[in-house]
Parts: sequence; structure tokens; C-alpha cells
Amino acid sequence: MDTIEKINLGEGLNLILINTPKFKTNLVSVYMQRPLNRNEVTKNALIPSLLESGSMNFKSQREISKKLDELYGASILCDTSKKGEKSILSFKLAITNDIYINENIFIEGLRFLNEIISNPLVENNGFKKEYVEIEKNNLRDRIRGRINDKNHYSIERCIEEMCKNENFSIHEYGYEEDLDSIDEVSLYNHYKEVIKTSPIDIVVAGNFEKENVINDVKNIFNFERSNIITIPKEKIRFDVDSVKNVIDKMDVTQGKIVLGFRTNVDYEDEKYYSLMVYSSILGGGPHSKLFMNVREKESLCYYIYSSIEKYKSIMLIGSGIEINNYDKALELINKELEKMKKGEISDEEINNSKKSLINSINSVKDSLGGLTEFYYSQAISGTKENLSSIIEKINNVTIDKVVDSCQEIKLDTVYFLRN
Repeated sequence: MDTIEKINLGEGLNLILINTPKFKTNLVSVYMQRPLNRNEVTKNALIPSLLESGSMNFKSQREISKKLDELYGASILCDTSKKGEKSILSFKLAITNDIYINENIFIEGLRFLNEIISNPLVENNGFKKEYVEIEKNNLRDRIRGRINDKNHYSIERCIEEMCKNENFSIHEYGYEEDLDSIDEVSLYNHYKEVIKTSPIDIVVAGNFEKENVINDVKNIFNFERSNIITIPKEKIRFDVDSVKNVIDKMDVTQGKIVLGFRTNVDYEDEKYYSLMVYSSILGGGPHSKLFMNVREKESLCYYIYSSIEKYKSIMLIGSGIEINNYDKALELINKELEKMKKGEISDEEINNSKKSLINSINSVKDSLGGLTEFYYSQAISGTKENLSSIIEKINNVTIDKVVDSCQEIKLDTVYFLRN
């Protein structure tokens, strides 16, 4: 039986324990929350990969790799992401469970992860200049590379236009034009501020002795802390005065439509579970109305789906089409939206949609990474639901509740990428 426990370790520092006997490895994740804002997002995106390049005791990636090999092939992953209007820096260590090797390497792994986070390679009051330049170039390539995946790019562009004056429009990797003004000293000073003032969550997932882990984490991770910041909750209720139409032109053979909707349903509201079912019936897979009617019956698109961005409560419908089918595609999508509003939903559609959602929720249990991300997301959004209670809430959704959940959905932005 899995057990989940959250323990406060002091100022803005929490430990989340996910004890599960199913896996042969343990996963330790350290998350730092920052506000997603234009002034620091590019710096935040640089830091994780830079810390992975070397520390004071392991001065290169080669030395880091050698240490990971000594820890029986442990692996480390440092990255940045966005959850709503938060920029999240994450540092993760996957390590074989002590039970299988009769040696206490878990504590050694914790010390090593702390070394990467708390003892970065510093020269002349800044990060190592050579490494900073390498990571700036890597990030520049990553930012430029966004355009290569047109599906993903069109979603991001719709969000940028839809949420133009909101922090949610800011890209998690930051901006190329910021890179030249970032140097090794300013970046190091920013990182010291991040460690000192950010809410930090340490998540340990796997099979372990609870008291040992609590003591080890307390003893090893000694972050200097003061003036912990509070990141405000995202604004999710919006009136839409008029629909924005945005067209980008590029050398593409396939058009991309993305429709952005304000759902005006808070994820803390019971109604949110009905909204999840709504989106699944509409465009959550091969069972959905958009897939069956727009793609299969009318053969009008290459793909079509809808999804909900939990923290910002926006719904996106994305589709790849022949460019001259733009008007027809919009017309058919609107037709399906109208059917949903009127409650033209069959028992089969709602049952298939619930099954699909429950399968994907159950799949969270298949990996330590999935469990870690789920319970961390619950912690930062302040929701108490676990996997079982979410499944129960989805099972309790009726067609009437689905119809009720969509009454305030408003189309905000229509984005079209064309030739």
C-alpha cells in the first residue's frame, strides 16, 4: 500500500514522502518555485543545466558521470518547467534501492545531489565563465528550436497571444534577447537569491524507512533561508469582449489551428472534474466527438484534440488541416461545441471518456516520476485529492454536470499557422 506524507522542515521547506514497495529504485526530487516573470525566466532556465556541468568537488561532467557510475549507475536530471505562472527549477536523482545491493548508497546519493545544488562550481564570485557560455549557447539553440515542432509551437503561440498581458504567456525557456546581458556573476547572484527565498519541496519516492529519510534529508540539505517569497495564485476568471484572430505565415504544408478558451472553472472547484470529462468527450482521444466527426467522418484534419491547462483553467483545441479547409474546420468544431452545450452526449460517450481519463490517472502509478510529479503538483496547488479520490470524483460526473461545467466557456483566441 502506498503512503503519502507531507512534512514541514522549516521556512518554506517541505518534504513529501511517497512510500511505495513497487520499484527497485528511489527517486529524490528537489523543486524550487519562482514567479514566472520576464525579468528572471531566462536566468532560471540556464541554472539547472549549468549546475549539472560541474560542482566544486566534481569539476566536470566527466567527474559527475564517474561518481554516478560509482553509485551503481544512478542518474541525475536537472531542468526547468512552468506550472501555471510559476517557474520550477527541478533537480532529480534516481538511485537503486539499498535493499538490492546490501550497501547504503541512498545517503551517498543525497549528499551528491546536495553537492550539485548547494556547492556549484564558482570562480571569481561567479559561475565558471566557460560553462556559462556553453549553456547560454545551448539555451539559445533550444529557444530557436521551438519552431521545429509546429504542433507544439502553434499551441505556444496561441497561449502567447491569448494571455498577452499575463505571466502565463511567458515561455519557460526564456528569451534569446536576454542572453547577452547575463554573465557568470549576475547569474550566480541570482541563484543565491533563488536558494535563499524560493519555496522548496523535496520529494522522496520509493521504498524506504521513513525516520531514516527524514533525518538524512534534515542533516544533508542545509539551505540558507530568509524572506521566502509568496507566489500569487493565477487569475482564471476572464470576460471575453471579442475573439482575437491571429495568423502567422511560414513555409508549411499543413495548416495548424489552435482555439483558446477561457473555461472560468477553478481547479479547486468540484466542477473541475466535470470539465475534465467535458474535454475528454469533446477531444480527448479516438472516442471523442472531434475525432469521430471532424477527423473520421469528414476527413477534414490530420489530427484534432482538446486539452485543459489545469493551473490557468484554459482549454485548447488543436488541429492540423489542409490550409484551404480553415473555414470548414472552424464551422465543424463549433458545431461540436454547440452539441456539448445542449447536452447532446450519449451514455457511451461519457462512459468512454471517463474510462480514458481513469486509465491515464492510473498510469501515473506506473513510474516514480509520474507519482512524484502528481503529488508535487497537488502540493503546490494546495489540493488534497489523491489518485483514488480523483477517480471517484470522475466516476460521479453525470451528463448534466458536464453540461453545467461548460456554460461559462468562452472562445478567446483563434490562432492559425499557414503558408
